[in-house]
Amino acid sequence: MIPALIVLCKNTNQMAITADKQISLNSKIQQHHYQAKLEKASPILQESYSKTINDRTEYHPGAPFDSNGSKQSGVLAIVNELFSMYFRLNNLRLCKNLIRPVETKKLQEKGTMAEMITYRYYIGRLNMFEDQHERAETHLDYALQHCHKDAINNKKRILKYLVPIKIYRGRLPTTLLLDKYGLEEFKPIVEGIRKGDLRTFQDGLVQYQDTFIRLGTYLLLEKCKTVCYRNLFKRVHKIIDNHQMSLNHVAKVFKWLGMPIDLDEIECILANLIFQGFVRGYLSHSKGTLVLSKRDPFPTSVTMK
Repeated sequence: MIPALIVLCKNTNQMAITADKQISLNSKIQQHHYQAKLEKASPILQESYSKTINDRTEYHPGAPFDSNGSKQSGVLAIVNELFSMYFRLNNLRLCKNLIRPVETKKLQEKGTMAEMITYRYYIGRLNMFEDQHERAETHLDYALQHCHKDAINNKKRILKYLVPIKIYRGRLPTTLLLDKYGLEEFKPIVEGIRKGDLRTFQDGLVQYQDTFIRLGTYLLLEKCKTVCYRNLFKRVHKIIDNHQMSLNHVAKVFKWLGMPIDLDEIECILANLIFQGFVRGYLSHSKGTLVLSKRDPFPTSVTMK
């Protein structure tokens, strides 16, 4: 019974992958047919999920498949396939219905390593969309660290979500890592943040926006502009070497970058940075000046709000 269910899962997923490839070549009508097929397939797996998760036979992890074994051994494989379908259908709320029963019985810790990695990968993505970035990083880190060393494509798939989360949480990836896994889309983002080069950051965001939007990471990366602003002001501070920074100097920097903005907008950006703790100091509106703290005016250990 269980092997048949797993074969069904794999066949369903293969159908979805094949259909994914066809979507890029075919019309919206065919895309509609593809989604309709997924919607018809998901209830079959949902029924299989219900039958396996509710089996009362004691489950012994690693036990061979046979007619006397627990059907719960197939739960994680089915759940992962359902996750895959729900993400493709953009129906993430249905994922929540699967998680609690699985984790109540701790079945996410009793599958094969491949099943546990896949489960943590989808949970991490789900946490990311729910703005639970610390939890998302934990799950995706687990998936990456336990992924087989030769599974380069799987690691790349994980990193496409893990890298934006780490950037958002203040940890920039190395160029070596990005080169190794062919993650070219993150290079201008990382370079812009590291140098405080807002123009490079913005150009990279625009250049690869279709990729980021498709993955659902665009808004997360757009929020990272805050860190880029911080590093830009830090560089200006080093150049003028004074704890009092004229906003006119800052305006000239933006103009030099080809992104002219007025003083009111600069004040708004700085007020936001001060509020979030990226800059220590205060604004003097009457003098058009940012007065920085003489001690650690640009702290690095800051979590975005």
